[in-house]
Amino acid sequence: MRRKIVVICLYVFAAVPLNAQSAGVVTPEMRAAANDAFQKQDWASAVAAYERIVSAEEKNAGGRYRLGLSLLALKRNDEAIKYLEAAQTISPNPVFALALARGYARTGNTSRMYEVLDGSLKLGGIAPESITAEADFAPFKADPRFLAFVDRSDKTVNPCKARPEHRQFDFWIGEWLPKNTQGITVGTSSIQLILGGCIIFENWSTPVSSGKSFNLYNTSDGKWHQTWVDDKGRWTEYVGGLVDGKMVLDSVSTQNGKKVIARMTFSQLPNGDVRQHGQNSSDEGKTWTTTFDFIYVRKPGTN
Repeated sequence: MRRKIVVICLYVFAAVPLNAQSAGVVTPEMRAAANDAFQKQDWASAVAAYERIVSAEEKNAGGRYRLGLSLLALKRNDEAIKYLEAAQTISPNPVFALALARGYARTGNTSRMYEVLDGSLKLGGIAPESITAEADFAPFKADPRFLAFVDRSDKTVNPCKARPEHRQFDFWIGEWLPKNTQGITVGTSSIQLILGGCIIFENWSTPVSSGKSFNLYNTSDGKWHQTWVDDKGRWTEYVGGLVDGKMVLDSVSTQNGKKVIARMTFSQLPNGDVRQHGQNSSDEGKTWTTTFDFIYVRKPGTN
């Protein structure tokens, strides 16, 4: 969350001051004082400082945004809406939209609140946790329209969640105890969904080695890609996709002057376990030799 806040702050203030400053009117000291008051949550002083700044800078969207937030903190909601509307007009973005919608939620203007929230989707959306964390939206958390908006915003911010292709490998997600064909547990494997649902992240560990892989669906070529690295310095790139409901990933290398195809086939078993079957072929796939054959069994107490 800290990273998102930093990114938001940079986004809000990086683009605005270049065309917003009036040389010789607003001094660096004035800006520093306004920022200091805002950071200390001295809202009354922040309001006074930012009022002076925005009165001199007609196009300072960032200043109006901070002024609006300071006024919201003082519950001067109608005044806050005025400045937040101005900020959104000057520099439309979802960060300003969230604050503006809060103002309308407080003043009971539900129709305008939803209008602003819906408009934020065209601007890139708002992270769902940022929406649901706002106390101003608490009265709407059971409203079907609000829930539908949160879902749409989640899919806008995290587009991989909305694309069925990205979900083809979800059956591998979980906490696993991989077992060999003799039923012996050979290690542990934690498969996680990260980065907005775009990456399936593997953490593999055994008593003698460990490794990690990043797995994603590439919309450019319509294929799944896995990048594997381990604690022995090895790196392998696999490419493939679903074949008859199984995830089949191939890697091609040259060994002793001969082309070798390494294949991994992941299949979900009827009981929810996952089989990972490794094979090699040195004759262009005419014949295959098994290199490993694991059954991933979920750790007790995990889903």
